[in-house]
Amino acid sequence: MRSLIKSLLTIALLPAAFMAMAQENNISARCQSFKGRMGARTTVADIAEDNYDVKYVKFDLNVTNASTYLSGNVSTTAMVTATSMSAYVFELSSLLTIDSVLIDGIAQPVTSAGVVRTVTLPTSLPIGTMFTAQVFYGGTPTSGTLMGSEGVNCIASPSWGNRATYTLSESYHANEWWPCKQSLRDKIDSVDMWLTIPDSLKAGSNGMLQSITTIDATHNRYEWSERFPIDYYLISYAVANYVDYSYYMHYTGSTDSTLVQNYVYSNPSTLPFFKSVIDSTGLMIDFFSTLYGRYPFWKEKYGHCMGPLGGGMEHQTMTTLGSFNGTLVAHELGHQWFGDNVTCGTWADIFMNEGFASYSEYLFIDHFRSHAGALADISSQQTNVKSAPDGAIYVDDTTNENRIFDSRLSYDKGSCMLHMLRFVINDDSTFFHVFKTHQQQMHDSTATIADLKTLTASITGMNVNGMNLDTFFNQWAYLQGFPEYTVSWNQSGSDVWVKLVQTTSMPTSVPLFYTPIEIKLRSAAADTTIRIFNNQPTQIYHFTWNRNMTTMLFDPNYWLLYQLNGLTHDITLDVNKVSKAQITVTPNPATNMWLVNNVSENSNVTLTDLSGRVLWNANVSGRTVAVPATDWAAGMYLLQVKNNEGVESFKLIKQ
Repeated sequence: MRSLIKSLLTIALLPAAFMAMAQENNISARCQSFKGRMGARTTVADIAEDNYDVKYVKFDLNVTNASTYLSGNVSTTAMVTATSMSAYVFELSSLLTIDSVLIDGIAQPVTSAGVVRTVTLPTSLPIGTMFTAQVFYGGTPTSGTLMGSEGVNCIASPSWGNRATYTLSESYHANEWWPCKQSLRDKIDSVDMWLTIPDSLKAGSNGMLQSITTIDATHNRYEWSERFPIDYYLISYAVANYVDYSYYMHYTGSTDSTLVQNYVYSNPSTLPFFKSVIDSTGLMIDFFSTLYGRYPFWKEKYGHCMGPLGGGMEHQTMTTLGSFNGTLVAHELGHQWFGDNVTCGTWADIFMNEGFASYSEYLFIDHFRSHAGALADISSQQTNVKSAPDGAIYVDDTTNENRIFDSRLSYDKGSCMLHMLRFVINDDSTFFHVFKTHQQQMHDSTATIADLKTLTASITGMNVNGMNLDTFFNQWAYLQGFPEYTVSWNQSGSDVWVKLVQTTSMPTSVPLFYTPIEIKLRSAAADTTIRIFNNQPTQIYHFTWNRNMTTMLFDPNYWLLYQLNGLTHDITLDVNKVSKAQITVTPNPATNMWLVNNVSENSNVTLTDLSGRVLWNANVSGRTVAVPATDWAAGMYLLQVKNNEGVESFKLIKQ
């Protein structure tokens, strides 16, 4: 989900004629989610809901775009997973009145305690029993507004004038419009959505439109069918006076195609206004399929239903969104892989949805617009993260939807973390192989941040180019803050020294960040970019460069999340005048290489096995030395560092 809340200042600065359009067109930078409300739950409302596994849900509802009123019935087919189940427990808002509940066709009494509805069964059902619960109900749920949606919303578009009714259940609001079990882990195997509406309207939903059935002289029933597993909050409908603008996109190198189906407001000017972006959706599907694997629901469709909301919501196969612009469409489309095909395992792991979707925006800009535009996008995300010193990607309070959908942390810091992981891996084929494998292994299910770390390590090894993945995920996903650097440099002849002093924005959480860094040495003749590794509060690097250095750039390609507090030319900087720093070796154990840090000039570094056989040897001209580990068998090795001051020995472990 990508959504929009305007600050009062931003709104005030917009001309009145554009204020409404701004809200729906998402013209500002990414903003805090409109779904935030206090007091939500972390899981099902009653643990008895976990006594069954939902297999199939059929909706048969009467709805309209004139109000949020709905009536009809929902049938849930499920299997008992508890040893014995004596009651069928589900959730439904107290604003909705239940007329009756049938269990396997027989009416049973229902009791209510807030949103929790309980049907006591005449006979307990043993484990493995299949049953069907049919709930007949109706009522008028409370509608949200353009700036804050509820489970069902009936709003007139301030830009186009059209009135639409649409659902938005993320994260805890499905029970505001249908009798449900709100559990992320219990994906529903298949869904049928039947919507009876006035014949002047159209109704969009998940999956494929199977039929439009005439009910009477003024009503039609739209019959949609979703045959891929779907999480409860991704089920949706939208009703308005739409036109259906659809086409088929084709996959590169294949004869396969996918329907791109769009329900657009029926105003004469709406479709022409957005047509170019809608037409480019097929190109985006093809592009993301090359990065993430084939669009997971390609045998059904991808599409959009317009609704008056600030941003969009990634309802499976048919996003609901306020308007069409490239980055918004890319964000919600990215969710079809990350959020829909593979859904976050808990709301604490919402990064698995929103971080990936936000990074999809960067990838879209980089591919379809320009690399400079993509760098500006990731730089904007980094700036937003640094607008406060604290905060982790992993959500510490899932009762607070403002925290779950925090744009700074769940969206932007999540996107920045993926960008940094790409830098750590330092090989795009491997990086996107992680994405594709994640989709292949976890399809139709859920995943956590820990699952992503485990999968990445299975592909790259736990130590990647000197970076331990446990350290990487701990410091960026679970802990708080970011590094702050003061950088100085000097050159004497062909000798270049660079000094980094690192502090952190939240030292009580992370006192020191371990990270690779790129620095660019600049001269009038040519530049050179060097990759170093920072794992000390104060670290000095030495390079030999035979050009006259004019300045240097720190992280020139915007890979890292950090604050640069100063970068100066310090003519007093000389490695021989700096007190000796302790030699360290990281990572240890290692898979690909060991990095030997703080080695003084004119040192000799030797790697041997336990018998003393020399495996690798080098005379050192720099302060950080990479010792290869790839070719050696798993086990223990010895490293000796010799210089004029003596000999230091280290035991190294190859994994």
